Amino acid sequence: MSKIKSLTTEILDIPIKRPHQFSTVQVSSKSFVLLRLELSNGLIGIGEGTTPGIWWNGESVETMKLVIDQYAVPLLLEEDPTYVEKVLQLLERHIRGNAFAKATIEMALFDALGKMYGVPVHQLLGGLHQHKIPVRWALASGTPEGDIEEGKDAVLSGHYQTFKTKSGKEAPEDDARRSIRIADGLRSHSTIGIDPNGSWDLLTTMKWMDAFFEAGIDFLEQPLPPQDINGAALLSSMKKVPIMADESLASPQDALRLAKEKASDIFSLKIHKFGGMKNTVKIAGIAEAAGIPCFGGTSLESSIGTAACLHAYGSIPNLNYGCELFGPDWLADDPVREPLSIKDGFIHVPDRPGLGIELDEEKVSKYRRKIEKEQ
Repeated sequence: MSKIKSLTTEILDIPIKRPHQFSTVQVSSKSFVLLRLELSNGLIGIGEGTTPGIWWNGESVETMKLVIDQYAVPLLLEEDPTYVEKVLQLLERHIRGNAFAKATIEMALFDALGKMYGVPVHQLLGGLHQHKIPVRWALASGTPEGDIEEGKDAVLSGHYQTFKTKSGKEAPEDDARRSIRIADGLRSHSTIGIDPNGSWDLLTTMKWMDAFFEAGIDFLEQPLPPQDINGAALLSSMKKVPIMADESLASPQDALRLAKEKASDIFSLKIHKFGGMKNTVKIAGIAEAAGIPCFGGTSLESSIGTAACLHAYGSIPNLNYGCELFGPDWLADDPVREPLSIKDGFIHVPDRPGLGIELDEEKVSKYRRKIEKEQ
């Protein structure tokens, strides 16, 4: 019987191809926690933890590393990795919150188990529903002109077909005008969704719903603060533009509440914010029972985390809105030997054992954060 022998972590800092504007910050590189989980039979599972930033959910790569090293390791050593639910519940009982850290551990555990059984992770999650998923690119150059040009180039090259914009840097009124300007600029080429990351207010959003509808906006992703469930329900009841829940959806309990209060038309799934792939599938099941379609969200993972997302998303029958798993395309480099790629607007689910990826140790060494950088 194999047991968990060791868990080791390190932080990687990888540059991105161009600056990316979130609602609160512009970034030029992306940080990751790389986890190696070794079994007593010698197999090693790989997990990756990353987040848009500590502003998004309260976790960072630094907190993830600390939680895993100091609190998860003593709990998991000598545990039987085949008892997946038992291991996950052990973490849940002893470590409150820290979903991103827990998802990193679960990812490595499933990678190791897939390698042990000789099957891709999606087989451990119930099997595939679709082997490729359409990808929506995030336009976040920082200017409307830049976003319009970027979108047109992506469509004409055949790389991406649909998009979304990041909002929240400007006042809600200005954000709304900018988004409509981008939608109008792309009208003959494509459509966009809008993601304010919870930075808009109810009255402003209500005011612009007719204009969004006329502009052909695909969805509003988390326009209001996560706690404003009543406001989200009101926006959804207007039947203008679908309301997508992201930051307000972090657990099966959240999913049940959103469904009961009719506060979301689409669920944005993210394996890190849910604490792992198993919870992601559970939440998608709640959505399916409520007649709510799902969208495959991203925490801007490398090919490691993207592969984990694909195994989960590919097994979900009500993933009707595609995904935004453009992380490998967004990074200037990738710490694996064969990075995942997007072709003709689609990304394929890996079919090799485990996550289906292999680390490139030279790149890991190149991007490893040095101790003096942390001090």
